[in-house]
Amino acid sequence: MSLVERCGIVPVLQPADYAAGGTGDSFTTKYTKMVTFIVQCGTLTDNGGAGADLTIKSGAAAATQTTAETFYYRTGSAANGSATADVYGARTSAATLELLKANFDSKTILIEVPVDEITVDQPWLTLAVNNHGTAANLSCVAILEDHAYKQYQVPTSIT
Repeated sequence: MSLVERCGIVPVLQPADYAAGGTGDSFTTKYTKMVTFIVQCGTLTDNGGAGADLTIKSGAAAATQTTAETFYYRTGSAANGSATADVYGARTSAATLELLKANFDSKTILIEVPVDEITVDQPWLTLAVNNHGTAANLSCVAILEDHAYKQYQVPTSIT
């Protein structure tokens, strides 16, 4: 079976500059056990040594951001297009990820959220970037792993 047959693939953030902040599409986790967000960073800038904050919040319904969830992330060791861009660093936990230029500019970030660790009765997840006024060029796709529906046409998880 192909990836499309085994997993839900959800476009979360379209490629854009989120300097003014932004909220990705909400999706339900009721069909899955693990969510992996693939965040592609382009140009990032810092404002006084601080970057935009990325959070993943859960809620009881779509677009409801009630609880900032703890997630696990790994960052590519080199800029996208470089020889070791696909070698990821240590798995680190966070509830907020500050997108500093020195750490994430032009790199890929893998963010994992085990569904059994999110707040009870809040199955909807939303990725958000705060309004920080610094360049935050990003895109994001979520992979819903261990999907409950093993078929050729995975049902939608987006509202």
